[in-house]
Amino acid sequence: MNAIEAMQAEIGYQVLGLQKQVLPSQSKKCLFVGSGDSYVAGLAAQHVSGGRALCCYPTDLIQNPSLASGRNVYFVSISGNTKANIVAAKVAKRQGVRIAAITARPSSLLARACDQTIELKYKSAGVTTAGTISFTSSMLVCTSLVANMKLPDLTKIYGQAKKHAERMASKVDSEGSYFILGNGLLHPIAIYGALKFNEVLGAKALPYQTEEFCHSPLFSAKRGDQVIAIGSGSEELSQRLSQEGFSSVHVDFKSSGIGLLLQSSFVMQLLVLKLAQRHKMTNCYFLKNRKLLRISSDFIYD
Repeated sequence: MNAIEAMQAEIGYQVLGLQKQVLPSQSKKCLFVGSGDSYVAGLAAQHVSGGRALCCYPTDLIQNPSLASGRNVYFVSISGNTKANIVAAKVAKRQGVRIAAITARPSSLLARACDQTIELKYKSAGVTTAGTISFTSSMLVCTSLVANMKLPDLTKIYGQAKKHAERMASKVDSEGSYFILGNGLLHPIAIYGALKFNEVLGAKALPYQTEEFCHSPLFSAKRGDQVIAIGSGSEELSQRLSQEGFSSVHVDFKSSGIGLLLQSSFVMQLLVLKLAQRHKMTNCYFLKNRKLLRISSDFIYD
């Protein structure tokens, strides 16, 4: 099984697998700390909480330890071995607050540095690939800490996501940059989508809120670029861009809350997968480019 096949398998595992993830009880005054997909999982929880919970990068906490004061701090990391999270956990502990690791590896350095571990349990293809079910599992755990949550009909929203992704893929064919626009609860998913375009396709992808995009990034858009607008509040802009000769595709959703987060995540995953398959890729770009992978690993992992 190659990396793209593994990605496809793990996307499919989510329908049944996410229902098996044990979710923690709600917690007050949460601070989520993470990078990459893990940061996005915490940011989604911040939005769900209505601002009662906060999310930051490990470096934010290292440079400003008072962020942890009076809060329950949750460090989100699939591997549990990211240098910055481990340093940030030690910084938070010196603030006298209770800290927990949300990780798939309960014996990791991060887990050992924390007072509590919330284990992420999900089915893996056993092949290194882009994060899909690992991300949605993390996001479910984070959001369950800030809100009462009931999972939607995953088979239904996955089927809807598949149709959305197929339609979008038929309209997306860019050799340039990607701009992914999402407002409110969908802004974290725009960030997540951009990360998948980066690591799977090796494409330059930039996430923005719709209004923020119009302030300045809009002026960097070229004819060969692709705009992907997700959710309400961006349809009019997408139509206007198309009228002016730019390639833009819009998708909206009928779901809300955790259903909206999951369905939009599925759409981003399936869209990137379909584009990779169209280009007959068998490996994710981040795995194929070994020089960049070594640089990444040297800076990220302990």
